[in-house]
Amino acid sequence: MIANRRLFASTADQPGTPDGSTIDEHGYLWNAQWDGWRLIRYAPDGSIDWVVELPVQRPSSCMFGGPDLATLYVTSAIWDSSEADLRAQPMAGSLLALDVGVRGVPEPRFAG
Repeated sequence: MIANRRLFASTADQPGTPDGSTIDEHGYLWNAQWDGWRLIRYAPDGSIDWVVELPVQRPSSCMFGGPDLATLYVTSAIWDSSEADLRAQPMAGSLLALDVGVRGVPEPRFAG
């Protein structure tokens, strides 16, 4: 049973909608904003700490990787994009690799 439910952060006034997320070494949550052209870094209290503008409309998820978890990888989608949309954002559908100055934490593996 889920208990102690509470709002972490409101996205009502944000462009796009929340999609995939990951956590960094400081406990901040990184979230890809589908149709928002950006990533948001939320502080542990739910406030927006940082907005990273992206060259793609539909970032879909993010995850730290590399040997020291210092690269933030961002997937993007071309789903439902017109030819004009794709001409305006030639990196759509790409995997982006960002140096954001913080490291990630190892993700637990699914046990079954």
